Amino acid sequence: MIKVLFIIQDERLPSSRVRVLNLLPELKRDAISVDVVQYPKSPIEKIRLIKRCHQFDITYLQKKLLSPLDTALLRKYARKLIFDFDDAIYYKHDKQEALESKSRHLKFKYLTQKVDLVVAGNRILADCASRFNRNVVVIPSAVETRNIPLKDHQAHRDKTVIGWVGGEVNLPYLQLLSSAVLPRLSRDHRIQVRILSSKAIDIPSVDVEFIPWRIETQESEIALFDIGLMPLPDTEYTKGKCGYKALQYMAAAVPPVCSDVGINREIVEDGKEGFVVSSIDMFYDAIKTLIEDRVRRQDMGTKARKKVEDHFSVQVVGKRLSDLLRGSL
Repeated sequence: MIKVLFIIQDERLPSSRVRVLNLLPELKRDAISVDVVQYPKSPIEKIRLIKRCHQFDITYLQKKLLSPLDTALLRKYARKLIFDFDDAIYYKHDKQEALESKSRHLKFKYLTQKVDLVVAGNRILADCASRFNRNVVVIPSAVETRNIPLKDHQAHRDKTVIGWVGGEVNLPYLQLLSSAVLPRLSRDHRIQVRILSSKAIDIPSVDVEFIPWRIETQESEIALFDIGLMPLPDTEYTKGKCGYKALQYMAAAVPPVCSDVGINREIVEDGKEGFVVSSIDMFYDAIKTLIEDRVRRQDMGTKARKKVEDHFSVQVVGKRLSDLLRGSL
């Protein structure tokens, strides 16, 4: 039996949950023995953890950028070392004034050079990692499709629910629609903007309902959306995103409207499973179309759901990861 040690940042973080924790049952069903630990902060605990790595066939480091010293130590003790990431972690987040980070870039370069294999969440991230390591594969982020609530497109409501789900740090992306697009839609149609997050924002002249995000209820809340939103600015950081928000909507048979940034067009086929628009202003027409055409909305949602089941479900992605782990030995 293959023994794999997964090192994550924090079980509360989306990447740790989506890229590792959600896939563990699939790996265990495939007779892979797994142990999961959070990367410690104290130097003593780090050394203890790193020395444990020799007990495992594979050490799988998820997204954590280590110092060159920690990377060198991990490389020394790990029999086989894999690094997984699903964001442009070599840049700072858009909320910071400057995206460039010399320290992040150097850590990323050194780490990717030292590992046996890099697992990237999309082809853009893979291309970046390929500059430093020739052994790079793409495994997308996965969403659960089994036993989750689905959008009931036959249910009639007084208002069309336009939804957004995400962390507080990403609320500025939603605010890209708050100055013109959503107020204009609110004037022309009966809508409610539903925000599923840890913090609320106000959008003038728009009926906004804030729903506190909880992992236990997020799937049922998303299934109440009629349309899902994923606006993004076109930056070096956002180009690395793996489209998880769109995948969540699609899993619930909710058609998404996404910015044409990064790999969104590869996840959502424009006009078939949702809309992918090249500017913020174009969100208006795309959302308007879905508001006014309930039949098309349902058709897109059904096709979106099928695509996720076929390519981005936990079962499908978990099997890909299992095969990758076995093939790496």
